[in-house]
Amino acid sequence: MDMIQFLYQHQQRPIPTKKTDTILTNCPHCMKVRKKSFAAHLDLTKGSYHCNTCRSRGSWHEYSRLLKSKVNEDKKGFEIMSTSKVLGSSHSTFIQPVEEREKYAENLSKDHDLLAWLSNTYKIKPETWSAFGVGLSEYEDSNIARDSSHSGQEKTLCLTFPQTTLKYGPEKTHVDNVQEEASTRDTFNLETTRIKACPLDTPTETFLYDPPTAELTPLSGIFGYQTATLESDIAILTRKELDAMAAYQATGLPSFSLPNSNYQLEQPTLSLLERFSKIYLWMDDDVNGRLAAERFAGKLGEARCEIVSSRNNTKSGSLTAHAALMAGEDIKPVLQKATRIRHEQIMNFNDLREEVYTEILNPDQTRGVQSTDLPGLNNILKGHRPGELTILTGPTGSGKTTIISQLSLDYCKSGVPTLWGSFEILNKRLAKKMLYQYAEKDLSKTPEELDVWADKFEQLPLYFLKFFSSTAIKDVLKACSHAVNTHDVRHIILDNLQFMLSQQGRSSLDRWELQDEAIAEIRRFSTQQDVHITLVVHPRKDIGEQLDVNSVFGSAKVTQEADNVVIIQKPNGDNGQRTLDIKKNRYDGTLGSMPYIFMKDSLKIRNLTEDEKKKAKRTKTPRPAYIAGRFAPKQVWGNYSDVNANRPDKEPLVDVIIKTAR
Repeated sequence: MDMIQFLYQHQQRPIPTKKTDTILTNCPHCMKVRKKSFAAHLDLTKGSYHCNTCRSRGSWHEYSRLLKSKVNEDKKGFEIMSTSKVLGSSHSTFIQPVEEREKYAENLSKDHDLLAWLSNTYKIKPETWSAFGVGLSEYEDSNIARDSSHSGQEKTLCLTFPQTTLKYGPEKTHVDNVQEEASTRDTFNLETTRIKACPLDTPTETFLYDPPTAELTPLSGIFGYQTATLESDIAILTRKELDAMAAYQATGLPSFSLPNSNYQLEQPTLSLLERFSKIYLWMDDDVNGRLAAERFAGKLGEARCEIVSSRNNTKSGSLTAHAALMAGEDIKPVLQKATRIRHEQIMNFNDLREEVYTEILNPDQTRGVQSTDLPGLNNILKGHRPGELTILTGPTGSGKTTIISQLSLDYCKSGVPTLWGSFEILNKRLAKKMLYQYAEKDLSKTPEELDVWADKFEQLPLYFLKFFSSTAIKDVLKACSHAVNTHDVRHIILDNLQFMLSQQGRSSLDRWELQDEAIAEIRRFSTQQDVHITLVVHPRKDIGEQLDVNSVFGSAKVTQEADNVVIIQKPNGDNGQRTLDIKKNRYDGTLGSMPYIFMKDSLKIRNLTEDEKKKAKRTKTPRPAYIAGRFAPKQVWGNYSDVNANRPDKEPLVDVIIKTAR
């Protein structure tokens, strides 16, 4: 139908409703303005529309005209790029042909022994595996497959979890298990958009995705969507596939899982859920899962969402829906105890009680995401937490961008969706640095591995701002807000403050006020959106001395608003030891320094070992003495120990040094 084809051409998703001649899609009046923009009901017969959110209504001609102008406006809008766009590569086509993919579910249904083993091992019945379209196929590691020297590599037998959506087109029928197309009438058909392949023995771990790169389009899918009929009004959303299957098996309600396990509910997935009047959010029952469920409820509409707690405030309870099934628990009562989010501005202790319990039962998660690259940093800062502002500073050439790119990549690999705003170096150069760090090697020496590592790199929940050099803070935060709402970004890096605010303000006084206003806005955004912001700030012009909190450029407001202040200390001499000095830590007050070594090939830093720390202490050179308005000569300090040992008891040390210098 022309109206639906128009929507597809303009990157809009039509969703069927209970009425066969009415579809649900975005309202052009509400897009990018209101949270519930996917609320326009299009009457395909009458050629009219009405929106349940803004109450606008009109003809199809008015709708199409407004949508065109809005889509063209959005193309000039938010300056955010995915990793694949920055790298200039994309692998968004299926590895296997469609004829092979259609046989996956049949492969599993015919293997009765395997089905019996799966049922016994994971407590999920054969009919449940079939209802979700889970299949069986052999996959070769995509990284090895790209390397011609491993062409005969043995394939891995995997369970295939299809992510599906509904696409309008000729009605598809099945005759003798063979899918055919009948052109008699058009309707919404189930279509697989991506497959998640997992090893048989560890179905919660991802072997690969097919296609490798997921492009966010109106046709992006979600696992389990086929369990919902046009009459379905209630649904369950879980984190992983086995949780969705367990919830469906126990309740009979349509159950879906997130496209990946990074706690991201992006716009294409949101639109698939708009037709349900009630949604149970059943994430992992821990700190991270609770925070994610609250964010998702804010996106979907708090009035129709209920958060499920499988542990019920007990340490020994089940963490997930599938864990509850494996433990033999009755899942229906757990669902009945689900609660709604109270008004954010009004609460009592009873509202906070469950959150307090969750934090007490999960102390490790309360500390934040741990760094795997720099465990020494965990000992001081304790972790990477949402809602905090970190200031990073250091002398010119000390490696500020290199270090923060490594840290952001470290947290991103742990599942923290990350947005990079580089105002000083181009995104392609930053992406190259991060790709080297991700591979932990200089890829220019092994160019044949470039595609292998780029494919892996593209799987990370990593995004980049297109802004460069001087940019108004309101435009930056507007784009950041879009990234938080659309991609569930939890960590934002702005590198750096001076370049972002350059050429703004007519006088030095204006620039200081501008910086203070920017810091206040960034602080407010971090708190309100509950995201961690790392802000790189240059120090004042240094004279070779050790930096402290007063060395940060600007007024005292910069460090006052920060939760953490991290300073890169760069020694004067070649033999000095570089350190990361934590000068402020609002979480628990722990301060200290972390000595590190830079590894040139991988462009990464690492902690010193205990032996290296002891050696550094033994060879540490004392700083030059400041005497009579000048620094003592190097050769004087070279003989310092001899002078100190042989000087007369009553002769001042300073006089001895001056005499020696003469």
